Amino acid sequence: APTEDDIYCRCLSKTLCHVPTPVTVGFYAPCGHRLYSLLDKVSAFIKDETSRREAAELVRDPRAPRRPHGWGLFQALWLLTFYEPVLTESHLRRQNLEFLFIRFSAWEYAGCDKLWAGLVTTLCHNVRRHFGALLLSVFHVVGSRPRVASGFSQKEWLLKKGTVLKLVGLFLLLAVGVAVLLAALLVPGLKEHRALKVVGSAIASLSGSSLALGAFSVLKNLLVSEKKKIERLADSERFAAQLGFMSKIRAEVETLLDFLAFMEVFERRRLRVVLEITSLDVCYPDKVAGVLNAVGTLLADAKAPFVFVLAVDPSVIVPCLEQTGCLKGLADNGYLYLNRAVTLPFSIPAMGARSRLRGLEAAIETREDLVYRVIAANVERR
Repeated sequence: APTEDDIYCRCLSKTLCHVPTPVTVGFYAPCGHRLYSLLDKVSAFIKDETSRREAAELVRDPRAPRRPHGWGLFQALWLLTFYEPVLTESHLRRQNLEFLFIRFSAWEYAGCDKLWAGLVTTLCHNVRRHFGALLLSVFHVVGSRPRVASGFSQKEWLLKKGTVLKLVGLFLLLAVGVAVLLAALLVPGLKEHRALKVVGSAIASLSGSSLALGAFSVLKNLLVSEKKKIERLADSERFAAQLGFMSKIRAEVETLLDFLAFMEVFERRRLRVVLEITSLDVCYPDKVAGVLNAVGTLLADAKAPFVFVLAVDPSVIVPCLEQTGCLKGLADNGYLYLNRAVTLPFSIPAMGARSRLRGLEAAIETREDLVYRVIAANVERR
């Protein structure tokens, strides 16, 4: 039989599958030691719900979702380079979801001057690791955000005619330049014409350098991740003192949002990135306010598929907020500030009798039973 915690967590999981994004969930639990088990329950219930939705969507649309791995990676790279994604009515009606869970422990970054930068870097790093560095690097160079379909068109991919013409033109110029250069070097009657050698070398160099520049841009983004870019900006005093510092970091986040929108069309499902923020109630008050401001201003874009789960104890967070200077105009009311920052408050009550019995059963199990449970849980996550 389900416990009280199971019922509450299942209710939240179903809510997160229906609520529009971006959304900030206040996951209020009075006991910190059971916080992670509750979050794991929510994740497990969401996976069950997404599996059910996936099966129902296959009945409506027989085209199976695809992932950017193996042969799907080559498909994604091909579409990314030569096609522009389009948001059609059929895509907007899709009910199948994929959730990417990211857990951010604020305590790990509590010693940094800019705790909110750790939040952004954690987000970028996990998205890059989930979808692959190559795909995201190519998107930085040639990718584009999906546009909305005009009329009743159901065509999800439009050929990039300009990109195709440019590539064909560059390869033709390269072929002509190499042909002229070879002719000037090998044909007996043309060996004396130095002008042909110069012209052939110039054409081949110009076209080849353009292609090499594009490849270098992809390689640069492949080696220097978004996490490293943001860390360099945060460490640089020259940027930190300028107004454009936040705009540069926001540009990285917007590129990430465009990439997620592209992947939604490619995978034929809706994407949700769940960022679970934990250990915030053990940080200094100014760090707490900085993370809440980052969630509210830097990442809460109207087109962002983000779900922020603030797993905190309000009785601890509110005094921290009231000690900072972020409550001007709110009569120093920490609860009012927290209510404005949180879109969906969700309180977990104290552990019920059935949940206590279930926890007691787990505590008195043998070591072999516990090891088996851990292995089985890891297999299910994969």
